[in-house]
Amino acid sequence: MQKLHPYIIAITLILSTSGMPGQTIITGTVTEESSAEPLEFTQVALLQPADSSLVAGSVSDSDGSFQISTASGSYLLRVTFVGFEELWMKVDAMDDRVDLGAIRLNRGTEELDEVEITAAARLFRSEVDRRVYNVENMPVAEGGTAIQVLETLPSVQVDEEGNISLRGSGNILIYIDGRPTNLSSDDTESILEQYPASLIKDVELITNPSARYEAEGVGGIININLKESRLQGLNGQVNTSTATGSKYTGGTTMNYHNNGIHLFSNYAYQYRELWEENISLRENFTGTASPVLDQNYNTSNYRQSHVLRTGVEFDLGNDQDLRLHSNLNFRSRDRNRQYELRNMNSGGTIDSLLVRDLSEDQYRSDYEFGISYFRNGNGTDNNLMMQMSYAFGDQDRIEYFDQRLFDPNLNEDPGRRSDQIYERPLDNRLFLFQLDYEMPLSESMEVEAGLRSTIRNDNREQIFSEFDFDNQHYVLNNIITDRFEYNQQIYAGYLIFSNSWNRLGYQAGLRAEQTYTRSYHPGNDESNEKNYFSLFPSFFMNYELGENHDIQANYSRRVRRPGIGSLMPLINAQDLMNLRIGNPNLDPSITDNYELSHIRSWDNYMITSSLFHRTTQNALTRIFILHEDLASMVTWTNAHTNYSTGFELINYFDFSNNVNATLTGNFYNSTITGENNGEPFSNSNYSWSLSLLSNFRIPGLFNIQLMGRYQGPRIIPQGEIEPVYALNIGLRRNILDQQGTVSLNFSDIFNTRMFSLETMSPEFYQHRQFNRESRIITLSFTYRFRGFQDRQGASRDDGFDDTDGLF
Repeated sequence: MQKLHPYIIAITLILSTSGMPGQTIITGTVTEESSAEPLEFTQVALLQPADSSLVAGSVSDSDGSFQISTASGSYLLRVTFVGFEELWMKVDAMDDRVDLGAIRLNRGTEELDEVEITAAARLFRSEVDRRVYNVENMPVAEGGTAIQVLETLPSVQVDEEGNISLRGSGNILIYIDGRPTNLSSDDTESILEQYPASLIKDVELITNPSARYEAEGVGGIININLKESRLQGLNGQVNTSTATGSKYTGGTTMNYHNNGIHLFSNYAYQYRELWEENISLRENFTGTASPVLDQNYNTSNYRQSHVLRTGVEFDLGNDQDLRLHSNLNFRSRDRNRQYELRNMNSGGTIDSLLVRDLSEDQYRSDYEFGISYFRNGNGTDNNLMMQMSYAFGDQDRIEYFDQRLFDPNLNEDPGRRSDQIYERPLDNRLFLFQLDYEMPLSESMEVEAGLRSTIRNDNREQIFSEFDFDNQHYVLNNIITDRFEYNQQIYAGYLIFSNSWNRLGYQAGLRAEQTYTRSYHPGNDESNEKNYFSLFPSFFMNYELGENHDIQANYSRRVRRPGIGSLMPLINAQDLMNLRIGNPNLDPSITDNYELSHIRSWDNYMITSSLFHRTTQNALTRIFILHEDLASMVTWTNAHTNYSTGFELINYFDFSNNVNATLTGNFYNSTITGENNGEPFSNSNYSWSLSLLSNFRIPGLFNIQLMGRYQGPRIIPQGEIEPVYALNIGLRRNILDQQGTVSLNFSDIFNTRMFSLETMSPEFYQHRQFNRESRIITLSFTYRFRGFQDRQGASRDDGFDDTDGLF
């Protein structure tokens, strides 16, 4: 039995700081210029003067009043309401409270149906520790899933199996609404495919997380925020899309906010058919009779999913909120695949042909329920947040194989036919508790502390049976049939101290994590326990060289714990010539991240340059070995070290109100050293990536978005992944008095997004090419609405649009 240790964790204090100035409360009242009548539901946004990035926002109440709490400083205030002229003003928020008095808006000279958005959509905004991409402004991803959304983002790469890497690092932590999901990190593709792009509000890239965040995720954290409105009354949207190759989506987002109660819900349905192609050629150097294996397989996938997210939030008064939420996910996949394996002699003549037909049925359900409490001190008092959630899920998966063998003349050998059934059920549980506390010590000084408990249980099983044609019944294969159980408990605490002095702001923190893991393999009655205590320091510094001119330096230590997919010693027998098996003896790897950044912005141009370095000890990596001189087997090992040094350059160009572009380049060197079966290995190379994301607006017609990217070669311990490149384009137009949006996008226009992998060892050489359907045309439609009436009884627009919607 795994022991539950007391939750209280010893926290070590590090004196440190970060630019967290004092807090200011900004108030005001929005009225109509001519009548002085208050304007309800006006959007009020506080922006950074350098890049107009959003700092905070509010919506005016029935009496036109609003209130915004923010750090002290100089800002721009933008006040917008449909049918009225937009108002901008400078705000110096240096005192505890700033009252702007009455803010009067003039009615616009054009009627509502003639109002047009006059600026091209901004692609991202920069915050202290992250970049936030508003994917509602990305028509190139509309109609797709979260995977297609991430593929559009600079610095993010997605491989042929849906695995995510950030700046070349493949160990990424995926959050949904700031919380981890029930699925393990080995199921990244499953996590992302269940969320259609229409549900996603924005994506946060946190490349070097502080001690506030859990230490898992060497490459950083990608947080996907789902849509939720804060406007008063009933409001929401419905959306649908259709795409080439039988792909359909539909869904709705509903919100109701009144008298201190906020109700919200999202529902999305997806049906997607996708094809895949895989070609591989392997040559063995072990002297077998048929040293060459020429293999290909073709796959048709039929996927359906339902996502239902609901919640309620209560305003308890005195700046306190209580929130309840639930997430329900149901999805299924039917899959048909045919393997063709040609065993060939050294002369290139076929010795035999193996044809293996697969028919698969898979169904998975996941549930999450949670509660959270928040008390806002409004900058003068302490902030407290507590959240607790419980998630559980299970999967039924069954695969049917019909295997036939043909001789060199392609005549079937009836005595070698196989009929197999492969079942792979699983279930998992995740409990999360987190407590965060913030206490201002002075106008420039703040302390943060928190506790976190994460308990995860995973159970995997596989049952493999083969049909006995002589006795007409299925016989259990005891070698492949197996089970694996894995339990992980992590108890953590953190402390962060922040301060600013003149132009210098700094933050230092320490996170302590106690980890208990236990795995059990009934096949050989083996248990494996690994318990360890780790400290994860972090340090961030910002120095203001001048107006809109900063230099930043930061450091953090991260951990990568092996997931159940890399641990479980179960033979994946789907493809008998390309096997997979985990390694239950893996140790966690520790990475030290260093980053130095320079940020400079002007009115129409911003440049961010970053130099980063990662050093990883006990790096987790996949290796390929030859199994019984016939099949290749993928397994996991701890490499000795992994070094990665790189340079990232982000250029944002604002050419005019109608044209902007973000050009991002990454150049890095990776070196990995280790040992495989007593034989040392080492590999090193330089790689680079380039991405362009640009918006063009043709007044009176539509917005155009162009996304192109190139990913250079990347190393693996025994070979290299070859370059990948693609070009996407999207168009968007608002209709129905700005309440509807029609989008058309064309992904991978030239059908170049193919993955090629080369693997070498003293025993064999293999080249593999993988192609997943990526050239897709998608047509999407979104309709936004508000069901409430204003004080005069006339329906008002809800402020949604493709560029300036803030909430």
